Amino acid sequence: MKRDPLNRLREANPAPVVPAVDGADLFHRIVALPHDAQPKRRMRPPRRALVVAMAVAIGAIVASTAYAISNWAGSGPVEPPVTRHEYKVAQHQLTLPPGYTWPTLHIDPNSVTGVGAGGGHAVLAAQNAWECYWVDAIKSDDTTAQHRAHAELNALLARNVFVAPTGAPENWTPPNPPKTPYAVLADDGGYQGTQQAYAMAAAGHPQRLIRHCVANR
Repeated sequence: MKRDPLNRLREANPAPVVPAVDGADLFHRIVALPHDAQPKRRMRPPRRALVVAMAVAIGAIVASTAYAISNWAGSGPVEPPVTRHEYKVAQHQLTLPPGYTWPTLHIDPNSVTGVGAGGGHAVLAAQNAWECYWVDAIKSDDTTAQHRAHAELNALLARNVFVAPTGAPENWTPPNPPKTPYAVLADDGGYQGTQQAYAMAAAGHPQRLIRHCVANR
């Protein structure tokens, strides 16, 4: 008659027999302990939820900066001294209206910008100066100054202003940047709106031109 296999295993590897424990009795003994004597459980955040949250956060960062990083790799970033130098150089390439001077460029010393940002500041400063010069010429009924301001502003838009592609980051630069200073406008209708404001002012309706001047002066 064959021996029970379990008995043969016990004989080959003897181990003390674990006494049977009444589950209900053990539960009552545990809950009867003083509060401080009860084993403390460490609260752990659900691992899967935490991993998913971290993955989503990292993915959002990568998605929002991928274009900017690839763009900056080829065009910057540069520190404030470079931006100030670009601003100063651009002043010799752009024209201000009679009686106007270049405003001081204020930059956070701990900041960085893309290559060409100094020139972009100069373009916007010149644009605002000519807009306000035009407004003043309208008030004084100086038609010669009005025509000059209109021509200068149209030339700035044509030569020194670019429109970024839809969805491009703020530091977008043209694929083949010109050697002249330039500014970049978002693709939100601002460029077309500015053109329309100039056309309306030339037609005797300067309200939008006046708002441009007041908002940026």
